Amino acid sequence: MLFQVPDPLHREELVRRLQALPGLIPEIDGYEVGVDVSRVDNSYDVGLYSTFADTDALEVYRAHHAHQAVLQLIGDISPHRIVTDWLD
Repeated sequence: MLFQVPDPLHREELVRRLQALPGLIPEIDGYEVGVDVSRVDNSYDVGLYSTFADTDALEVYRAHHAHQAVLQLIGDISPHRIVTDWLD
């Protein structure tokens, strides 16, 4: 996932809350959150790469109340985002 988050304070809050999710949702296998350092015109501000054992684990993550709270924040602070889910 990629997020545009124009406000630096909102960006910090999003990163902090995303980084907390692996401690709250055991179905997460891998989780990396990063902030863009290139700052070019077409870059996004925050990136997230997450892995799950299977689609059932992904669905548990999606429905989890902590994830839903982060989605609400994202809706409030991120005017543009890109999401892709795939299976290996």
